[in-house]
Amino acid sequence: MSENNAFDNAPMERPSRETSSRDGGLSKPLIIAVIGAILVAGAVVLNFTMDTPLTERMRPAVTQPQGPTLPNFDVVRVDAKGNTVMAGRALPGATVLILDGEKEIGKVTADKNGEWVFTPETPLPPGTRQLSLRMIGPDGKTKNSDKVVVMSVPESGGEVLIVEQARDGGKSRVLQGIGAASQTLNVEAADYDSTGKISLSGKAEPGATVQVYLDNEFIGRAVADEKGNWEVEAPGKATAGNHTVRVDQVGVSNSVLSRVEVPFPVSAEQLNDRDEVTVVKGNSLWRIARRVYGQGTMYTVIFDANKAQIKDPNLIYPGQVFSLPTKPGS
Repeated sequence: MSENNAFDNAPMERPSRETSSRDGGLSKPLIIAVIGAILVAGAVVLNFTMDTPLTERMRPAVTQPQGPTLPNFDVVRVDAKGNTVMAGRALPGATVLILDGEKEIGKVTADKNGEWVFTPETPLPPGTRQLSLRMIGPDGKTKNSDKVVVMSVPESGGEVLIVEQARDGGKSRVLQGIGAASQTLNVEAADYDSTGKISLSGKAEPGATVQVYLDNEFIGRAVADEKGNWEVEAPGKATAGNHTVRVDQVGVSNSVLSRVEVPFPVSAEQLNDRDEVTVVKGNSLWRIARRVYGQGTMYTVIFDANKAQIKDPNLIYPGQVFSLPTKPGS
């Protein structure tokens, strides 16, 4: 046998496992362990993914409603029998105390959206009261509303008057009463002072644009807020005599969508005398007191000085002339 044939027929010598490990290769047990770990990790991820619905994985993060930093009233309504419903907003989960002066008359908890509703178990008795709110937040901190609601419920008959006003006086918002018309567009108050300054306010569709005219002359434009309230102050001065206020709700290209007109008498006596006031359409004792004394709750001063003419403080009529006594303490 040749040397070459002997070499060709000799069995091949395989390297031992020990030799392979020493040369830097991976042994089969180690490879299997690595593959097993990868499969286990993949199974865990897949299981979590399958347990989480696709809609939840795709849904953006939702910011929970924060609610107002101070409690407030949205609605206060009283029917002829004195039954009352109140609703408003606060921080979600906060405790809201309803106060009559400093007396607590109710307590509710704001829901997850920060909304609350309170209905007294018994009708509110007749009379005038000032309502406010006190909020105890989830963090335990207490905050008072920056606005109050003045409510006047007559003994029998008459119109319930409910007005919201800032504690420092500010602008007011009519919640119920003052002869508000049932139609969407209306003039709630046409007022003027002894200097002749004219202030007009009313209701329209929320977000609507209104144009206001005095004797068919344009005096101002306003956009109704989210509650439908609008207000305009005329740039000129009122003159004595009978006038007409016209309000147009306008759309595209100032096209008139709705219109309302109301008479607006201006008394010469009031323009020349700061000690008297002539009632005009839309006036109330509360509005007159707010303008003259800076506080609507001072209406009782006017009522006490004019009892011969005023039988019911909730019922005054255009053309009546009331004396205005000096504000107590001034």
